[in-house]
Amino acid sequence: MTITEKVAYIQGLFDGMGLDKSEEPQAKVLSEVLDVLREIGDEMDMLDATLDEHGKEFDGVEDAINDLTEGLTELEDEVYGVDDDDDEDDLEDDDEDFFQVDCPNCGEELIIDDEVLEAGSIDCPKCGQKFALSFDEDEDEEKEDD
Repeated sequence: MTITEKVAYIQGLFDGMGLDKSEEPQAKVLSEVLDVLREIGDEMDMLDATLDEHGKEFDGVEDAINDLTEGLTELEDEVYGVDDDDDEDDLEDDDEDFFQVDCPNCGEELIIDDEVLEAGSIDCPKCGQKFALSFDEDEDEEKEDD
């Protein structure tokens, strides 16, 4: 059932109720709402007809966009020298620049980079506690021996 058909059905229900638009404010509101719905249904029918009429033209636009996207991807590969294998290598290199530490106060897992590590301390964003950072392997080994 189309929108226009549904609106016609509701209009029939409204008319069958025998409400007087001039005397009952609710009837006047319902009548106005039905008018708006009828206009929306007419607009939707026109849009559907236009899409049906020009559907093949829109398919051509979609194909053109896909062609442009492929061309842009090829151009990026040429300019930046990137291929699929390089993407995986880049991700692995990026992972090496980040470290995971736990806040000694609240246990929140934090991901930090080299800059934060070099600063030597960090404020936990969860609890606000400031703590020192140390990734000295000798200290880690001493803690394990204890």
